[in-house]
Amino acid sequence: MRRRHLLFAFPIAPAARGQNQSLPLASPVDAVNFYVIPTDDISEHAAADIARALTKETGLWIKSTLWTPASSTEPFPGTNQYAAEDYFPLGATAAKMLREASPRTYFIVLTNRDINSKSRNFRFQYSMHSPMANTSVLSIARLQYNVDGSQSTQDVVATRVAKMLLRIIGEMRLGWKRASDPTDLMYAPIMSIEDIDRMNLSHTIQQRKQRL
Repeated sequence: MRRRHLLFAFPIAPAARGQNQSLPLASPVDAVNFYVIPTDDISEHAAADIARALTKETGLWIKSTLWTPASSTEPFPGTNQYAAEDYFPLGATAAKMLREASPRTYFIVLTNRDINSKSRNFRFQYSMHSPMANTSVLSIARLQYNVDGSQSTQDVVATRVAKMLLRIIGEMRLGWKRASDPTDLMYAPIMSIEDIDRMNLSHTIQQRKQRL
């Protein structure tokens, strides 16, 4: 079956990416801060555009990797949801292959599959994190639709993905705390896609610039 790639409209040219398994890991000073790993139906082009856009906005060194196959191939019985925990090993695999990674580099796996924890305590999860593995997984499955179930435009989806990626970066590496302000990127709890749309990416970056 041909893999269908999802593309998002970012007006930034994709970066050239080089990988060399034989070279040592970078020092923390010279290392990439974050890698975005595209898997399932996420294209390398989309991941590169998102990484470049976030680098431009934050000043952090954020790159993308080549497309990587997911190890999780079967959904939970009777559902179309996949175990989020099964995506965490992709970070460790990438860390061994990327010469610009260091022990401090954080990996964010980007998938279009709907995810949930193996415990399934919630209906679904937008994202899930493993600080010990330096890896998070972010699902765009529910970011592609509006609250009424209609398909969102590519620009809207891309903005939502950028917000959620920066939210992970802020929480997992920058010490950003959850907030009660609905316009803040760290607003919690997220109850619907409308909460994500209310978050103001530029406002949050300006407010927290000194911590980037």
